[in-house]
Amino acid sequence: MIAALASSSEPTGVPHRRPWVGAAGAVTLRPVLRDFQPSDQQDLRRLILEGLRERWGEAFDASFNPDLDDFVANYVERGADVVVMESQDGELVATGTLASGPSNIGRIVRMSVAATHRRQGFARRVVEELVERARRSGMSEVVVLTDTPWTSAVELYRSCGFTEIGSDGTDTHFVIPL
Repeated sequence: MIAALASSSEPTGVPHRRPWVGAAGAVTLRPVLRDFQPSDQQDLRRLILEGLRERWGEAFDASFNPDLDDFVANYVERGADVVVMESQDGELVATGTLASGPSNIGRIVRMSVAATHRRQGFARRVVEELVERARRSGMSEVVVLTDTPWTSAVELYRSCGFTEIGSDGTDTHFVIPL
């Protein structure tokens, strides 16, 4: 919810930009974490596919991800919360989706951060926002699955308070009770 992201001195529902000291020490405007809008569709698809392409290399096939062609129909209209992080120049640099699962369990899916914006805390901000939304909606827990060899993702979820509940060498499953 955008209002939860705005400071109390600003009108609710208006995302704001606070100064941010970037990796190079330059002061810039802080990226905005906001709700997905239908106009974000193509940029969101591109962001996620670039991350998958990077991860899978030659084996990557975008046709195995048809859900990315229509985020509104496949996620938003099914009750999912989709957040995006927008850079100072309007580029989508991070995203994550909280889908409702059976038994009041939330599931984080479609997490991605642009390669040029990693290691700056953006994924953590997205995960923390999705967990807070799950908490506010009354979910009992949030689960997430990531590829075991993707060690930065495994460490991200651990550092955000998730507990590993299983791994088969290919996938690692995490949960955080709310």
